[in-house]
This record gives sequence, C-alpha cells and structure tokens, in this order.
Amino acid sequence: MNARRLMAAALLAAAVPAARAAAPGVGFGESMFSLTSARQAGSGGIALEDLWRQGSGVEATTVVLTSGLRWFGLSTQGGASPRLRLCFDGFYFAPKSVTRTFEQTDGSYGGTAGTVSSSEWGARIDAILVVVAWDPWRIAVIGRTFGLNQTLPDVVNAGVGADAGAQAMLNLGGGRALTGWALAGPLGWGANRLFASELTLGAGFLQQFGAGFLGGPEGFAAGGEGLRLSERLLSGKLGLVYWFGRPHGKGATTYLRMGLRYLEGTSQPAQPRAGLGILWRTDAGLGIQFDYAVAPMGEIGYEHFGSLGLRF
Repeated sequence: MNARRLMAAALLAAAVPAARAAAPGVGFGESMFSLTSARQAGSGGIALEDLWRQGSGVEATTVVLTSGLRWFGLSTQGGASPRLRLCFDGFYFAPKSVTRTFEQTDGSYGGTAGTVSSSEWGARIDAILVVVAWDPWRIAVIGRTFGLNQTLPDVVNAGVGADAGAQAMLNLGGGRALTGWALAGPLGWGANRLFASELTLGAGFLQQFGAGFLGGPEGFAAGGEGLRLSERLLSGKLGLVYWFGRPHGKGATTYLRMGLRYLEGTSQPAQPRAGLGILWRTDAGLGIQFDYAVAPMGEIGYEHFGSLGLRF
C-alpha cells in the first residue's frame, strides 16, 4: 500500500471521533457516550489510525468497568462508492438488577424494597463524502444521525440527533500528511436559530517509514482534539500511536498506543490511557485484529476495552 492511500485511510478515521447519543433522561445515563473501540480508547479517544476504513469490515467491542458493568458494541463499514463511505455502530448496556433503596423525607436512610433494573441501546450511521480529491488536498464532508433508547425503573426515554462536519488532508510527500477535522452537534433549532450542543476541533500528523527502528516498515500518528460542550465545560484529548509492520501487507502489524483525555467536571478530570493491538493479514487480504486498552476512572475504577475485528 503506498503512502498516499495510507494517509487517506488514516484521515477518514481521524475525522470521526467517538459518537454521542444524547437523550432527555433522569438519573443514570442522562448523557450517554456510545461505545468506543479499543484502538480509539488507547490513543486518548482520538481515532488516529483505523486504517481499515479504506476497505470494509466488521468489529465487536466490549467495555468493562472494575465493578463488572459491561457494554457491548458492533460496527460495520464499507465504501458505497469510490467517494462515499457508510459506517454503522450500535451498542447495548444492561446492568444486573440492583437493590432498590429509599430515603426518608429528612434525607435519612429509609431501607430497601425489591430490585430495579435498567438498559440502554443506541445506534448511529455515518456518511463520509469526498468532495475534493486534488493533490495535495483531500477534503470530505461528514453527516451523522444517531438515536438512543433508555429504559429506567419509572420511565422510558428515547431521542434522536444529527451531527455535521468536515475533514481535510494535506499530503506533504515522503509518507507525511497533515490532517484536520471539525464536527458540530447534536444540531437543534431554538429561538429562531440553529445551534449545536457540542463543537469538536482536531488536528493530526501522520508519518510512514520505509525502514524504522527495527529496520522494517513502521509508522506513527499523533494528534489533538478539543471539545466544547453547551454547558461551557471543556474536554481535550492527546493521542499517539506507533506501529511496526505494513497494515495492508501480508503478515503481522503491532500497534502501541498512549494518550491523555481531560474532561472537566468528572471524577478524574485527567485520564491517561494506553493500549496495544495486533493485526494479522493473509495472502488473500483478510485481516484479523485484536486490540486492548485501559483507562482510569477515578473512584469508579478502571475501564477495560477489548475489540475483535475482521478487515476485508
């Protein structure tokens, strides 16, 4: 695979950060962030590599908290035409029933009675359309729609939303490229004006080597991303991934990842993250990939991410 195709594939991934599926709600899950792959989680939450976005594939992901709570996700993606890609992601979360507790009117403990349960599921569809493909530039627009259904003990909430954005790549030659992306949403209308609950801006750099530290093909990608929420809270991400091998060539490719996520107002605002992965590709081009990542969540414990996918 030549460097230009490699950089284009990386851009398509980097410009699509983790999706949100926000819905009105009460109690747990008022604002739900849908599942993130282990590749993306390990690099600070930024999709820096995901090189298989140039082809098609299917992937299953699970996220486990120290407490045992677990999310499940499934994603598929492929090219609908030479310039259009469609991606589908879905997730499901259903914790075990827990004991229902009560409090008195004065706020003191009121005892227990029975159990309660809850569940959430959601899905999104991304469309990425390349509108400019003139060297050294490649520019695309992004459209996203998503929905969430949340079942709580006393109420069922459902919501849908949409995001819009754009991405660009500047090919610097020599296996190097600069990337940038912007995304706004969920989009809404109020007070006779269009507004977005969140605004995301990001940039990255990619380098592919013909011969790296170990004498073979290697590469790395690094980037940063900023997010401003409607509550005026800020979130920032930094990520780095380094790979040994040729991701679209026969044999094994090994990935090392690290990153940092800052999320104002959470139990642990600064969250360092790390991960690793391995991709094995056959002569026929079929790739099998496993990735793992871990992230601390303050008093909640740790998040463990695992993804298993097939690339075609």
